[in-house]
Parts: sequence; C-alpha cells; structure tokens
Amino acid sequence: MRRIRITPEIEALAKRYARGMMVGKDLEGKPVDNLKALQGDLGLSSTTFIFKAKRISAKTGRKKKMFQGDELPQYAEYVGEIVKRYKTLNNLHPKEFASLNHDMQTMFADVDPSVKVRIGKKDRVLSFADHIVKAMDYEGVRESVFRKYIRSAAIGIKACVYCNAQFALTTVLEPAITPASIKKIKGRGRRPSPRPAKLGATYDLDHNLPKSKYPYLCTNFYNLQPCCASCNRHKSGKPLDFSVYCWDAEDPKPLHFELSPRDIIRFCQKNKCDGMTPLLKSSTSDKTLLEAFNKCFSIDAVYQLHSDEVQELLWRHKIYSASGISAIKASYGKLFADGFDAERFILGTYAAEEDAHKRPLTIMKQDIVRQIKEEEAKGGTI
Repeated sequence: MRRIRITPEIEALAKRYARGMMVGKDLEGKPVDNLKALQGDLGLSSTTFIFKAKRISAKTGRKKKMFQGDELPQYAEYVGEIVKRYKTLNNLHPKEFASLNHDMQTMFADVDPSVKVRIGKKDRVLSFADHIVKAMDYEGVRESVFRKYIRSAAIGIKACVYCNAQFALTTVLEPAITPASIKKIKGRGRRPSPRPAKLGATYDLDHNLPKSKYPYLCTNFYNLQPCCASCNRHKSGKPLDFSVYCWDAEDPKPLHFELSPRDIIRFCQKNKCDGMTPLLKSSTSDKTLLEAFNKCFSIDAVYQLHSDEVQELLWRHKIYSASGISAIKASYGKLFADGFDAERFILGTYAAEEDAHKRPLTIMKQDIVRQIKEEEAKGGTI
C-alpha cells in the first residue's frame, strides 16, 4: 500500500544482483546454463508434454493429450528466448514488464505455461513454468541470495509490503567470516575459509507477477516482494496491480488510512478516542486497487483489531504538544543531544515516509497523524 521510490542506490543494487546471477554467485551453478540445458531437453523425443485437454497433432492431424518434445518446438524456443534476454532480465524495471510480457505472448501465443512436462523416463512431472523456475534457481535465490538485498540500507524492508501489520525481518543466523576476522584467530588449528553471513528470514517472497504465468520473471529483482506468510497465502497466484517499487512520476501512496470525520470531531472536541478504527482509502477516484487489497488481504478487518494503537497514538499526540516537547527538552537536554527524535517518540515509529516499511503499523500511524495535523491547520482544537 506504500511504494518505495527507485533511487540510484536501489538501481545499483539491482544491477549488482543481475551481475551475480549471470555468474551464479552464491548458487550451485549458473542459471543461464541450466536454461540452456532445459532448452535442449525440451526438444528431445524422450520428453513428454501432457495436456489437460486433447489437442490436434501437427504430425498426424489427430487429437491427443500427450506429445513428444520434438513435436512442440515452440517450448524449447520459448526457453531460448529467455536465454537471449537473460543478461537484462533480472534487473528489468517494472515499467518494462508490460512490454516484455507482450513480446513473449505475441511470439509464443500457443505456449501453455501450465502444461505438465516430464523430461526423461524417471524425472518428476512438473508444469512447464515450474521447469523454468527450477532452471532459473528461484529456490537458491530465495534461500541464499536475495535476503542480503532486502536488509540493505537502500531498501531496509522490515514489515510486510502488503498489510504493514506484520514483521518481515532478515536475521543473521551466523556472522560472516572475513579475511580480517581470520587473521585475528590465534593458535595453529585449521582456519575457516571466508564466507558471507548466513541469513534467515521471517517473511515469504511473493511474486508481483506470478511465476506460474510469467516464469521468466521469477528471479527479477523488482518482482520479488517480501510479505508475511498470511498475505502470501491469501494472494497466492492472484494478479494484483501493485508493485512495491515506483518511479518519481508515480504516486508512492495509492492507498492510505483515514479515521472517520465523526471520530476526528469526537477527538478534537471531546478528547474521546476509544474504539476508533482506521479504514483504508484510495488516493484517487479509482477504487480498483482498494477493493483488491481488502478482498485479498482483509485490510480493514485486520486494522479493526488495532484500535488500541490508534488510541495510544492520539494520547501521545495530545500530551506531547510543542510545549510538552519543550519541557522534556529542558529536563532531558542530554537525551536530545544524543539524537532523540521527538517526532518518532510521539508517533511510536518512524516519521519519514521513506521509512514506512521499517516497522509494522507505520503507514497507519503516519497517515492518522497527518490527518490530525490537517485538522489542526483548519483551526480544529486538539
């Protein structure tokens, strides 16, 4: 519901990631080599394609469900096209997805990503899309590569990008072993080899564009979105027109939270703030994304359970007015000198919009305080 602007720092991260993918850094092999091998296997007569419904064979003119690989050359050609584009595929910008998808669908209109494929006699039957996802080593990317980018300072996501109500943390399970740390080891025993930190994650990686339909984007930097297990389960493979990344010309806040006008008046005039629940609103007259978010993630229902957070936020806003902060500063001057952030203290989370993904409920709190301040500017009394 809150987008991250693509900065030069994020673009640089995406390029570094793409370069690493080209050489298979931190993976068991090069994904592009896996794709080339898959391309070769798909054209073999020992490869079997299994369709749900019968199709007409170009060879015999008869309808059947099972085809040999050499009867359907378009599937090997599809993978070959991925190989051709692989160098730029992993850091392709979200605004370029539509053009790529159009090209692929135009060139391969008769390719069905969901068709079941068995390569060889003993190989497990997978969908065509899943064979591509396996060759591109999405699992290796998820477990061994992408976590360090999520925790980088340029991105720093620590909350679900969909609900913003659950943590999405990248944890350090084992620290990195660097040449400098090895030099500090005393004694004559066997010394460890340098290695990066082993990272864990409390989140799932969701594909903005589902890998079941767009398998060639399964490891794209901008198509991987960290979210809580609940949101990932509810979204599953459903399309949702929401990329967590955006450009300067795009609105980073297509959705926002609001308290009802009645609740605002009740608080301003009577200092009553019990039982207040925010509602998700669209920032434009188009409510398509709003309806999709509530249908998919039940955002309004989730945030009904956080009325206590709203109440505490409004208490702090009232108590720690400008004069209240001045009094605190007079009493605790050293605290301010050490970097005390009064706005963050009152808000109970980060105040800057670019930090909205650093802590759960930040978006709701930022939006409510902004709404209260707008009411104050109109002459309302808080």
